[in-house]
Amino acid sequence: MKVDIIAIDLDDTLLRTDLTISERNRRVIAAASAAGIRVVLASGRNYHSMRDYAEVLGLIGPGDYMICSNGAEIIHSPSGRVLDERRLEPGFCREVAGVLDSRGLPWSIYEDGIIHVNRPNPWAYEDAKLTGQPTILMEDRDELFTRGLVKIVVPGEPEILTPLVLEFQALFGDRAIVLTSKPFFLEVLPPGADKGLALERLAAMLDLPMSGAMAIGDGMNDLGMVRASGYGCAPANANPDVRAAARYISSRTNEEDAVADLIESVALSA
Repeated sequence: MKVDIIAIDLDDTLLRTDLTISERNRRVIAAASAAGIRVVLASGRNYHSMRDYAEVLGLIGPGDYMICSNGAEIIHSPSGRVLDERRLEPGFCREVAGVLDSRGLPWSIYEDGIIHVNRPNPWAYEDAKLTGQPTILMEDRDELFTRGLVKIVVPGEPEILTPLVLEFQALFGDRAIVLTSKPFFLEVLPPGADKGLALERLAAMLDLPMSGAMAIGDGMNDLGMVRASGYGCAPANANPDVRAAARYISSRTNEEDAVADLIESVALSA
């Protein structure tokens, strides 16, 4: 079966360490688009920190979409219009904030292109550099909770965050999805906020079968879409669990154009 749609993670998959996209990756993605394959960026980032990459790749036409915030949002690329959204309920946001505060943990909220932090911390400032979004100290958190949130991010050392994933999964149950997007970012997401589930919803909107979907990702937040797609793929530098779930694994890393390698060998060869 041919590939109809390709979902591509950004950080540590398409992007190099310097946060750029190689010429070869750009060229091969353009070839896939020219062949009639829909190419979708699927990231833990929000729209504000993804749109520039979509523009570089030429993925801002009327039929282009993004999966943002780890699947909490499906957004029309050129207009920024939200087509599908999942949010944590305001009361639950307050509960999560209370748990994090009681443990002395820093946490962040990403809204309207701004990183709101409960207290200054080096991780949030590092993420501001990575995503190009300013960081400000939140003054009225209750105001931020009014509409609910697409996610709450807990930054920190991996040895602190890793044991919290299972603990918070048990604590919050089916009221939230808890995962790590990078080893130093734990995310509390609304139910249904998973890249795989979002890709399924987008494929249904476009009347495309998941058997013809290709997904390329490296991290635990990519595991859902790698498992759900007919052609789950991973770069050589992917998390071992993602590599185990992938149908195709590139011998190349994100620094060596793994995305181009996979698209050429899987999607364009078919």
